[in-house]
Amino acid sequence: MPRLIRLELIGAAFMIALGSALHFLFGWSGNWPPVALIAAVNESIWEHLKIAFWPGVVWALLAPYPQAIRGWPLFAAKGVGLMVCATTIVLVFQSYTTILGKNLLALDIGTFAFSILVGQLISAWLLARQPRLLPLGIPVLVLLFLAFSLLTYAPPDHWLFTDARTGTQGIPVR
Repeated sequence: MPRLIRLELIGAAFMIALGSALHFLFGWSGNWPPVALIAAVNESIWEHLKIAFWPGVVWALLAPYPQAIRGWPLFAAKGVGLMVCATTIVLVFQSYTTILGKNLLALDIGTFAFSILVGQLISAWLLARQPRLLPLGIPVLVLLFLAFSLLTYAPPDHWLFTDARTGTQGIPVR
C-alpha cells in the first residue's frame, strides 16, 4: 500500500479515536467554556462536524508526511478533505434519519467513521493525483477554522446548530 494512503488510513483511525474523546471532553471538563472550542457541547450536527475537524488539523500538524508535501500542499489537501468529511456527515446523517425517522447510535458512529475515511482518502488523492486543485483548499481550511472557532460560541438560528433532543444551540449559558 502506498505510504500516503497508509498515512491517511492511520490518520482516519487517529481522528476517529480523538474525535470520540472530544465528544465527551466538554462534560468531563465541567463544561469549562474554553474547552468548547474543540469539544462537542451538545448533540447538534454542528458539534459532530467540529469533533471531526479538530482531530484532522492535529493529524495534519503531527503526522510524518513526506517533506515534499508538507506545508501549503498538505494544508490545502486537508482543507478539501475536511470539507468533504463535514459534507458527508451532514448528507449521510440527514439521509438515513429522513428514511428511518430517527437516529441510531450505531449509524451515527458509522457515519462519523465513514465520513472521516472519505475525507482522508480525498486528501490522499488530491496530494497524489490532483495538485492543480490544491489552491482551493487553503481558503476552505481558513473558513472551516474560523467557523469551528466561533460558531459554538455564537451559533446562528439554524437546524444544523440545534440539538434535536434539547433544542439548545451552542455552548450552554451558565
